[in-house]
Amino acid sequence: MAKPRIYTTTALVLKYRNYGESDRFVTLLSRDLGQIQGFAKGIRRSTAKLTGHLELFYKVRISLAIGKNTDVITEVQILKTLDKINTNLASVSCALNITELALNMSTEGPGNEIIYDLLDQTLNKLNTTNESNADKLLAYYQLNLLFISGLAPEFKECVECGNELTKQDHLYSAPAGGIICPNCSPKQIGALINLSINAIKVLRFIESTDIDGIEKFSIPRNLVSEINDVLNLHTNHHIDRKIRSRTFFQEVK
Repeated sequence: MAKPRIYTTTALVLKYRNYGESDRFVTLLSRDLGQIQGFAKGIRRSTAKLTGHLELFYKVRISLAIGKNTDVITEVQILKTLDKINTNLASVSCALNITELALNMSTEGPGNEIIYDLLDQTLNKLNTTNESNADKLLAYYQLNLLFISGLAPEFKECVECGNELTKQDHLYSAPAGGIICPNCSPKQIGALINLSINAIKVLRFIESTDIDGIEKFSIPRNLVSEINDVLNLHTNHHIDRKIRSRTFFQEVK
């Protein structure tokens, strides 16, 4: 069914690109329409009615008119600003990381409802929790997004032989899609990364808990970093591109 000439949806602002002296291209994620691109004419003028309405991480009710190349944003109502995220580097770098992941793993059109809900939930939690929880929330988001997308790593059994993993450190392979047991590791071609038994336990915990559970669960920082590094490597390999904001997040942490 074709879109009407002017349509309205609720969406999260993923990114924007300034154009010319006062305009901006905006990319948003809508629960019902998926990724949408909009052109905000004159938004950077101080007197424009849309000024300050389409900042990163904002949740908005937005109306767009069908355009020849890009739809034109006509009305915006701010639903939530998530201002606390921008008060510290740990939170804002995590938010940049998860919105870039959503940008790379969502699509245009319907079928993005669960990705939208996960992003909305994680941004809201990031806005209310202590900044020290940002790295745990990134791990929670990355793993759940991979499950939603059908790309989650295997960390319960060996991806080669299918045997249940013994309780010890193991090796992880991005091309293979998960953990390799000691018997199969000599057959692997390419880089293998050590994944500690404690990291494997935490990955299994994250899979089984909700966002409130991960917020309350105390995890050593070095362990969360180990998990995020592996999940980032896994994501980069399977979407065939590098998540650039991850570098910023690592520098902040």
